[in-house]
Amino acid sequence: MWDIWRIQIYEDGELINKKDWECLMIPFNESLQLDKVNTKLPLKIIHEKIVEFLAATPQYESILEEWEVLKEEEEIINRTILEKFDLQFRLKEFDESNLKDFFILSSYKGILTPIDSKLLTLKLLLEKEITKRLLIIIELPELYADEQEIEELLLILKQLMNRGCYAIIITTLDDVEGRSNFILKGQVINEARVEMLRSKVFNTIPIPIENEDFLKTKELLLSSVDKVGIKGEFLLDLNDIHRTHIVVLYVILN
Repeated sequence: MWDIWRIQIYEDGELINKKDWECLMIPFNESLQLDKVNTKLPLKIIHEKIVEFLAATPQYESILEEWEVLKEEEEIINRTILEKFDLQFRLKEFDESNLKDFFILSSYKGILTPIDSKLLTLKLLLEKEITKRLLIIIELPELYADEQEIEELLLILKQLMNRGCYAIIITTLDDVEGRSNFILKGQVINEARVEMLRSKVFNTIPIPIENEDFLKTKELLLSSVDKVGIKGEFLLDLNDIHRTHIVVLYVILN
């Protein structure tokens, strides 16, 4: 989990309420330690599945029975070993929660690379029951990844979004399907940010402005920025734009 509340995230122009959301940050150098039992998401999911499976076996029931027999030795140990030290001994109860201390996870690949960890994190989230609105923030997935791995990541991410999850990808890639965050003059421009300027447009411009004018201008702006690479130049041919839309565009960009 990541403390994203140092920055502000808006939905439809409104600052989101962190109590309504569960947020997961996947950094560019994501690293999962499979050799340690970790209750932190997302590995907690697979730990629970393993424990559930083991606890359902007949062998586990046999262990519980043998453990109760072993506990009968407490009195003998206390009397023969510890009594002269004014100490006493008691075996802990053995239950499902103890099983997690007896298994170690590892990958067939050996050490997980950052992209391996990202992919595993997203795959595990597919197994998670979504009880709150989930926002996933992925930082620079293209680092340490080839084209095929990026395609796999985007495919899993799409499956999560089909389940109602939300995602923000911080990336320099220009060909991410559904990309709606753009760099313009060193600033991030996206639909939510333009929508926040709706009231400014209608309150500033002295001539009558219809809602369709605002929507058309927003479409022109975002589609034009979308055609520009991160290092490209932003150009709009004003000769092809209605003068009303030019006025709205001026207010949005200033």
